Amino acid sequence: MNMKALEIQNLQKSYGKSSVIKGLNLIIEEGEVFGLIGPNGAGKSTLVKLILNLIKKDSGEIIFFENKLENFAAEVGATIEEPSFYGYMTGKENLDIYKNLLNLTDDDVYSAMEMTGIRQASDKKVSAYSMGMKQRLAISRAVLSKPKLLILDEPTNGLDPKAIIELRDIVHQLNELGTTIIFCSHNLSEVKHICNTYGFLNEGMIKFKKEMGDSDGQLDEMESLFL
Repeated sequence: MNMKALEIQNLQKSYGKSSVIKGLNLIIEEGEVFGLIGPNGAGKSTLVKLILNLIKKDSGEIIFFENKLENFAAEVGATIEEPSFYGYMTGKENLDIYKNLLNLTDDDVYSAMEMTGIRQASDKKVSAYSMGMKQRLAISRAVLSKPKLLILDEPTNGLDPKAIIELRDIVHQLNELGTTIIFCSHNLSEVKHICNTYGFLNEGMIKFKKEMGDSDGQLDEMESLFL
């Protein structure tokens, strides 16, 4: 049996009188590429922020790698919402901030940028980056330390079809190296292409989690959840 990369037990989060996450339970095993899907307002962004400790939970437990995680900042990487960088700095200079925080090297920075296809733009100011390039830079930042757990929140935003195909390759490459990945997206076709398991989040709870099927009907089944 694989180690549990992430275990969430009875997680609760409210804003005022509005309950957003309602006793949520979830287990993701090490090595999974887990697709998190659900309608707008289901609580996906809130759940991601809770996992990353960007907001405080009301109650419940979030356990990483059965409490064997040694360095959260280095071992959990993430891209969330719209990428935010210093426009007056180059892509390399932006990543250098995180390189220094994590005691990494220039080789780590260039390796991450090479993997995401923006090595040639490392010395260009981010203000000149397209949305797709900023998304690639965000993914570079997320994989900089070769994390054990990677959370990608709407990573295909701003990417053209070629870049989306390249993103699939990046995710598969990282997964083959042992990274567990949570892939949050409205793009159900990409979830089907990329993930080997998926869960449906609605009304603040994971309604079910199951393995991704290979059949053409799998996408239809996923789409029917939103009807």
